[in-house]
Parts: sequence; structure tokens; C-alpha cells
Amino acid sequence: MNERSIPETGHLAALHSDDTRIGHYEQVREDIRHEMKMRMRQRDGFAAQMGILLTLVLTVGIANSGYRQALILAPMLAIFYTLQIMHSYRKHDLLARYLKDVLEPDLSSLHNIDPGREWQAYASKTTRSGNRRGLFLWTMWVVGAGAMVYLWFFMEASQEFRLAYYIAAGAYALTMLFITLAFAGDRSGRSRSRHSRSVHRSATGAYLS
Repeated sequence: MNERSIPETGHLAALHSDDTRIGHYEQVREDIRHEMKMRMRQRDGFAAQMGILLTLVLTVGIANSGYRQALILAPMLAIFYTLQIMHSYRKHDLLARYLKDVLEPDLSSLHNIDPGREWQAYASKTTRSGNRRGLFLWTMWVVGAGAMVYLWFFMEASQEFRLAYYIAAGAYALTMLFITLAFAGDRSGRSRSRHSRSVHRSATGAYLS
């Protein structure tokens, strides 16, 4: 009988197990990279839509005094799209941290290579992030405050619209403050490393959402 020895059988089983893990990790990495690219395209789409709609509303409201009240919609558009963009950035960051802190180190260990040579680990050390998301927050404030201040000085409307203006101004201010406080800290999130288990849980939720 030509039977394999127990150590040889165990070695083959270990190799098969490693191959299975590598295949699984590689598939997950490709899925996450695809998700990250989708998030980037999503943000570009949101930014383009926001720019077009704000330009339309501001142009109509400022150029034609009969439609000046339409400017009250400008802060709402800026708030909505800024919230969508910042939420997309946060999901992107979670996925990037999962690649850097969990998936790439495990793959590097299985391949016996330096984890620092993986793309996400290299990118996190050599690139700076946060400038664009800061720009979106500033844009939200400039559009929101600018439109409401303009309406305040040039408002010639009924008492009902004035009441709506005051309510909207208060709601916009509180909402913009909440968004700023909720997402401003994400600008430095790249330099804050979390425990791999917490990253795994958070990024898995981002991937599935």
C-alpha cells in the first residue's frame, strides 16, 4: 500500500486551507475595491448635481426679483448633498481602514511578504486626505448663510413667508451645525488607527450597507 504519511497529509491539508483563505480574502479585497471606486463615482455625481441645482436656484433667485423667495431652497440643497457626500466619505474611510488594518496584513502573512508593501498601507502613509470634504462643509455654510442673509436684506414678502423664513433659518443653522460636528472629525480619521476587531465590525457594516 502506498499511503501518505500523517505529517504529509497534514501539510497538504494546511496548504489547501491557506489556498482557500487566500482565495476568499482576494475576492473580498476585489469586492471592497469595487465598492470604494463606486463611492468615489457616487461623490462626484453628488457634487455635480449639487453644483448644477445650486447654480440654477441662485441664478433664478438673484436675477429675477419675482423668484427671490426660491433662494430659501438653496440651503436645503446644500445640506442634503453635503450630508450624502460626507456619509459616502465615512463609508469609504471604513472600507479603507479594513483593507489596511485587517485584510492586507492577513494576506501579507499568508504570502510571507511585508504588509507595508500593500497598496492601502502605502497610500495611507504617502497621501493626505480631508481637503475636499472640508471644502464641501465650507460650501454648505457659505451657501446656507449667504442665501439667508441675502433674503434678509432683500426680502419683500408677506408675513407668512417671513415666518417660514425664520423657521427655515433656525432649522438650517441647527442642521448645518450638527453635520459639521458629526463629520468634521473625519478629516483626521486617516491618522487614527483603531483596533482591528472594531475596524472589522465597522467596515463589514459599511460594505453591506
